[in-house]
Amino acid sequence: MLNIDTRIRQAAFQRLKAILQEYSSDVPWDVIAKPVPFDGGAFFLASRAIGIFKPKQMPDGILSIKTVVPKQGRINIYSDGASDDGGFWYSLESGGLAKPANRQLVISYERKDPIIYLMGVAPGRYFPLWPCYIDNVDTGQEMCHISMHDQIGVMRNVAEPTAGYQVDDLEKRYIIREVKTRVHQAEFRARVMQAYSNRCAMTGLPVPQLLEAAHIIPDNHQASTVEVSNGISLTRLHHRAYDAGLVGIDTDYKIHLNEELLATKDGPLLESMKQLNGQKISLPRSPEQRPNREALELHYHQFLMK
Repeated sequence: MLNIDTRIRQAAFQRLKAILQEYSSDVPWDVIAKPVPFDGGAFFLASRAIGIFKPKQMPDGILSIKTVVPKQGRINIYSDGASDDGGFWYSLESGGLAKPANRQLVISYERKDPIIYLMGVAPGRYFPLWPCYIDNVDTGQEMCHISMHDQIGVMRNVAEPTAGYQVDDLEKRYIIREVKTRVHQAEFRARVMQAYSNRCAMTGLPVPQLLEAAHIIPDNHQASTVEVSNGISLTRLHHRAYDAGLVGIDTDYKIHLNEELLATKDGPLLESMKQLNGQKISLPRSPEQRPNREALELHYHQFLMK
């Protein structure tokens, strides 16, 4: 029979898997904060107040670590960031091993426990990464290094392995690239969603689970940026239509449907899309977050050419 530590971690990972099926990348805190049913009771994935977290049911070690993106105007007290060899550096609580949370983290480091990294990508929103492993602790600098593993359960170390997880340099570089890509995508989406108040810029639909951050200049283009001004909040349907050149947005923020789509006659969904023709998209309040007109012009020119 599995011990309680293992069963808690398995239950936590299953909860995160279910959460990401609903939220593609950036997850609201109130979703993460919901208790996870366990043995007739419940445990929590993390704490709002602290970054290094151990559920009360877990004998020792930690379940998760968390970084936050502060609200505008507040100073970010965290010094965490990506490391050169893959993975991330994470700040311990100030006070070294005198702090109980740091001692519990060291236990998980020594046992090579799989943990959760809740990476803040916007105020109140997090990108869960798991399973992660602590592969270095520097109590002098009050930092630890977190190795990232892929999310489908294959244990492949990103940083220098300290256990039995061996990967070659090519595979390591691939995993590092994939992790960083997912993090950047989550950050971009979270900031775009926040700028558009979690509403579709075309339809006004206020359901975050159905919204995506559409790039005006595609992210694989050399001129693409991760600035909010290169993104628009759209439903999955309108995002696909925008990328496919079925819908365009001009430099005055006006929506255009191509002639073929306008001439097609089908059910109410298509008719509702036709009603957008000639309308203007909703814009972020902040002028610097509004769609970049040069980017719109480039994308709209490609729309006209199709």
